[in-house]
Amino acid sequence: MKLWPALAALLLVASCAAPAAQTQAPQALPAPNAPLPLGTNGAAVPKLEWAPCHGDFQCATAPVPLSYREPGGAKLNLSVIRMPATDPAHRVGSLVINFGGPGADGVGELMRFGPRYPDELRAKFDLVSFDPRGIGGSAPVQCPGTPPAAGSPLRDSAAFWTASAAVGKACAAGTGAELSHLSTANVARDMDVLRQALGEQQLNFYGYSYGTYLGGTYANLFPDKLRAMALDGTLDLVANATGQPGQQHKPVDVRADVATAQQQELEAFFAACDAAGPGKCAFAGGDLKQKFAAVFARLTHGPVGGMTVASLMETIDRALYQSSRWPRLAKTLAGLVPSSPVSPAPVLDPRVPTHSPGFLAVQCLDSELPQDTAGYTELAAEEAKRQPYFGIAPVFSMAQCVGWPARDEDRYAGPWNRPRQHPILILANRNDPVTPLANAQSTARELGDGHVIVVDGAGHTTLDVPSTAASAATVRYFVDLAVPPDGTGYPPQVRPFA
Repeated sequence: MKLWPALAALLLVASCAAPAAQTQAPQALPAPNAPLPLGTNGAAVPKLEWAPCHGDFQCATAPVPLSYREPGGAKLNLSVIRMPATDPAHRVGSLVINFGGPGADGVGELMRFGPRYPDELRAKFDLVSFDPRGIGGSAPVQCPGTPPAAGSPLRDSAAFWTASAAVGKACAAGTGAELSHLSTANVARDMDVLRQALGEQQLNFYGYSYGTYLGGTYANLFPDKLRAMALDGTLDLVANATGQPGQQHKPVDVRADVATAQQQELEAFFAACDAAGPGKCAFAGGDLKQKFAAVFARLTHGPVGGMTVASLMETIDRALYQSSRWPRLAKTLAGLVPSSPVSPAPVLDPRVPTHSPGFLAVQCLDSELPQDTAGYTELAAEEAKRQPYFGIAPVFSMAQCVGWPARDEDRYAGPWNRPRQHPILILANRNDPVTPLANAQSTARELGDGHVIVVDGAGHTTLDVPSTAASAATVRYFVDLAVPPDGTGYPPQVRPFA
């Protein structure tokens, strides 16, 4: 879910598009007429005192309720930033942007990347972002004394689960009551207060990666307050919250089937490397799948030049975020090919993702997760058999949430298809290792009004897979509310090994 942005993707030049097929069967949708949960509950609208900051930007502070059940009670301050529209006479409104995470600070990201957004978008919209509650300059969570991760879930499970639980204990001790009010639903409520403070009748929103879950939540908490929303690198909303029936006993990334997405992109890497040839791809030559299997098998017997199975999979994980990293990955793999075949040994020290306290403080409240640690080992064996390279990591990727010492009673878990005035635009890459295309297609059905457009490239979100045509279509959507036909496909701006 973490975002690795490369905002050069946002440079726009229109080009042709062709339909891209969707194959997943539709699922039944819950009734959209369930009573709306708690909104902003009459919370006071803050007055934003904008002051120049960081060159062309303006900064302000927005006090919001810690708990929307007590809108007049304790407050926390949101750090807000905007880049004013360059053509005020033709201004459409404000465009609020979330850059992902959870845990990305919107203020720093907009400072860094705001000037690179397309001219037309910057001309007609104030670009606005904010540090979500618990992050950056907005009352960040405090988790002092958190020990490093320890133990292997397959070799020393007791030490592993003890170390995993340490983050939550440290955050509870350092953060206090705020820890139970950091769900995405409360961030969405903050965003509606911010919408009002900006003087907007309806919200325009662009969310990347985790920001798509924030967007989906807002679109269902405040369906009548939404003008336009683009979701880029989309989480499956149901998978992230609770899981479909029969999937609730599995962790989030298993429900989203991230392992299959990673395997598919690895195979796309093999195909691109093979087509590029040895002159451009150091790993080219012979059967690349067999060569990779030999590399993996070799490392199951112990480190080679400091590289372990866990560090290899971490290297691959990072490379899959952006295909511009594939040439370096090819060189790494080429240096690990054994001179003779090796039979694989069981993987007892797999790669296990760990996360920042800011990430966990949100994710552990948003997602229902299995709490019985014994079941994880059995599921890991099943997933390793199904996806030998990538299957184990998603099982334990949210292990730090098991036993999390906080719960937000005002989180949102559906329904996701409340009626809205305009369709939602969903952008997805053909191969995305974090938010698979299948997740985007599921979310489109869950929303009921989602239109998926597909960039035929590999990487996480269109920020890491530039597509001039897809970007142009996105600008037309925000400016004119023009939605491309569902399933429209677009070429990437750059191909790997080019």
